[in-house]
Amino acid sequence: MDLIALLSQESAIEKEQKKRHKFVPDLPELEGSSIRAPKIKEHLFFENKDIYISKHNRYAAYPEHSHQFLELNYIVKGECRQIINGIPYLLKEGDILLMDTGSAHSIEALGKDDLLLNILFNNKSISINWLMNMNHNDSILYKILLTNNPLDTQAANFILFRNDQNEHIKQIVNNMADEYFFPKVFSGKIISSYLPILLYELARSLPHEYSETFSKKDPFYEVLQLIDTEFTTLTLDEASKRLNFNKNYLSNMIKKRSGQTFTELLNEKRLLKANLLIESTELPVQTILTEVGFSNKTYFYTCYKNRFNCLPSEVRKK
Repeated sequence: MDLIALLSQESAIEKEQKKRHKFVPDLPELEGSSIRAPKIKEHLFFENKDIYISKHNRYAAYPEHSHQFLELNYIVKGECRQIINGIPYLLKEGDILLMDTGSAHSIEALGKDDLLLNILFNNKSISINWLMNMNHNDSILYKILLTNNPLDTQAANFILFRNDQNEHIKQIVNNMADEYFFPKVFSGKIISSYLPILLYELARSLPHEYSETFSKKDPFYEVLQLIDTEFTTLTLDEASKRLNFNKNYLSNMIKKRSGQTFTELLNEKRLLKANLLIESTELPVQTILTEVGFSNKTYFYTCYKNRFNCLPSEVRKK
């Protein structure tokens, strides 16, 4: 039996909901609760486990609720309609919804061919903000977003990963689910090993997904994205032409909104990338500084020393 065949089997609650055409509470907090969006407590799921995986019961609408932990919804098959923080969303097969502590959602009744997996994370330190910070060390855009837009708003406490953008994430989730529902020798260890890979993949996908929260027509964020992706050759002249803005206007706007000049942001990105390559590869420093966009070796070493308080050779000795 494969995963879809297993999940397609009707649970006792599903049979009851199908028969009664109404929601059957599966958690104590939802039994006769008059509280809007009651919080689901973590002790109901985790027994010395890193994650908890379950199938969402079909045939009845699930009332609005929130969590005290990070939750991931994965549409294995079919589709799913949810209201998240008061806004309706349609999730289709392969989509992944990541919800942080404090986000509230309800789920409309799933049909026979709609399969949804819930994955709950036990570690409370894992959050969308935490995932964003993982990108902070390599992204000017994320550095500015975290400085100027702390993630404490409703718009930022959930992220939807669409099917066409998360192929690696889907594969990892499917593998974890197979180990979870069809346990074998070392399954627990394998799931624990998959978990950090899943988190890194989620973090890596955030630059694309989270940018949807911000105006694509904002030249400030557009120039930050240009710096992040084309830092090796980008100049202020080219950026102003690409965005159809006067060079002086763009320069002043960047300084006003970031507190740094265009050149300072560009050098920061180049130094972050250079440091990553110095730490993770054995490439010669001369090759690295050229690859990230520096043409003057002395200038690079001066900038690197000022930024990291050490020289590349000292980093590699650690």
